[in-house]
Amino acid sequence: MIYLKIKKYCFIFFILGTLFSCKKTDSHPDINEKLLRILDDKIKHKKYYEIKKKNHIQKLKKEALLYKNNDSISYHLNNLIVEEYLGYQCDSAYIYSDKNKEIAIRNNNEIWLYKNLLQRSVLLSTTGLFVESKEILDHINPEALPSPLRFSYNSAYECLYSNLSDYSGGDSPYNKIYKNKLAAYYNSAYRALKPSDPFYYLFLSHKNRIDNNWKLSGQNIDEFLKTTKPGTRLHAIGSFCKAVIDGKLGNIESQERCLIYSAISDIESSTKENRSMQDLASILYQKGETVRAYKYIQSSLEDANFYNARFRNIQISKVQPIIEETYLQTINTQNKQLRWSIFLISILFAGLGITMYFIYKQLKMIAKSRNELSNTNSVLKSLNNKLDEANHIKEEYIAFFIRQNSNYLEKFERYKKLISIRLSTGQLDKLSAMVNDKKNEEMDLNELYHNFDQAFLRIYPNFVNEVNKLLRKEDVYNLKEGTLNTELRIFALIRLGINDTNQISEFLRYSLRTIYNYRSKVKAKSVIENDEFEAKIMQIGSIITS
Repeated sequence: MIYLKIKKYCFIFFILGTLFSCKKTDSHPDINEKLLRILDDKIKHKKYYEIKKKNHIQKLKKEALLYKNNDSISYHLNNLIVEEYLGYQCDSAYIYSDKNKEIAIRNNNEIWLYKNLLQRSVLLSTTGLFVESKEILDHINPEALPSPLRFSYNSAYECLYSNLSDYSGGDSPYNKIYKNKLAAYYNSAYRALKPSDPFYYLFLSHKNRIDNNWKLSGQNIDEFLKTTKPGTRLHAIGSFCKAVIDGKLGNIESQERCLIYSAISDIESSTKENRSMQDLASILYQKGETVRAYKYIQSSLEDANFYNARFRNIQISKVQPIIEETYLQTINTQNKQLRWSIFLISILFAGLGITMYFIYKQLKMIAKSRNELSNTNSVLKSLNNKLDEANHIKEEYIAFFIRQNSNYLEKFERYKKLISIRLSTGQLDKLSAMVNDKKNEEMDLNELYHNFDQAFLRIYPNFVNEVNKLLRKEDVYNLKEGTLNTELRIFALIRLGINDTNQISEFLRYSLRTIYNYRSKVKAKSVIENDEFEAKIMQIGSIITS
């Protein structure tokens, strides 16, 4: 509710800023578009203004109920209620008009009765009951009316013939008769008023319009509009009259803008008996704005049905089918375009799906090729590592055996010289002792094993630590750096690819049984299955090539 009030004040400031732009002929369509958007929003919130109208009427009804025993106040309040209902809901207006007629007759008050009859005549002509409206006016002697009611009398006739003129249409032979009648009543109405009265310029404008003095009529209506407030029924009437004048003068954009002002004021004042929305729909239809025209003509028809104005329904029925048919054609065209768009989008999606499928297949093939390439690279890398390892082992082996052979050759030369000397000197006993010396043999074996340990640990520096990982914590080996014991030498030979127990036995100078026992003993300490132990040993291999 607060939001709508804020919007209303914003709209009033906007109207005040552009109120006299109806006078200009060089209007800008973008201003009209902004106003049309405001009107669109007002249509969406019609219920808010209707509730506001109902609340005001309900307040008057409650007040009338409080003063039901006071005919003077009751008549005044009922008259206000009729005025509120006059442009809002005719059936309810009749009810309170009847109440005032009873009050006037009961009090034998001619002024009240005349006032009620004139008001009722306007109500009847507004709802399309022209015969009944004229019948009331024909039975009233204008000479018998007090001065304040003579204007109301002329105004009631003006309303009757104005509605008859609208109802008959411009091509009707009766239209000229109605306009001649209108000219007379316009002339009488404005002469009965002083220039200080706001309605003076309204009826003077009507008179000049009937006399085809359109430019002067426009100036008159501008003066009348200065006395009205946006959002009221009078402002809606004045703006509509200005739109008619601008249309006749060829100011189409200004005509459209004034109709928008009028339609907005009709909605804000909850005036259901209106013409602006209908005419605006026709202009927009001619401009090709079918959707908006359809929405406006539907809003106009909704108002006419609510008000129960028969001749307004007839007027709308002449325009609505044309707009509705074009609207439906537009909707059908849009639906066809939408179906084609959906069809094309479906084809595009199908094509995209097929493309994505082939891309997916290609990506899978590429991924598969990459995996195969990666696996091949892994295999090649593994083979290269093994080759590097084999080369490294070969280099270490060669270096080891060169050193060993060199040492043996040196020892052999020394033995050879020593044997030669002792043979030449006849020291056979010393020669025999030297040959049978076990201590020298043991020293040679220790040197061999020491050299083997160093050579092997150069190839596999983490061998002892890796073996310890396979053993229980309490059974790990804590050896001097750079040395192996007999058990580890057995598995060192296995790691070098020497699996033959006979070869191991010959190298380590132990029996086959002893070698077997050592192997079993180490496996018994393992935290893994015995069958897997030697396979794990074969996986040990940190290579140092320096």
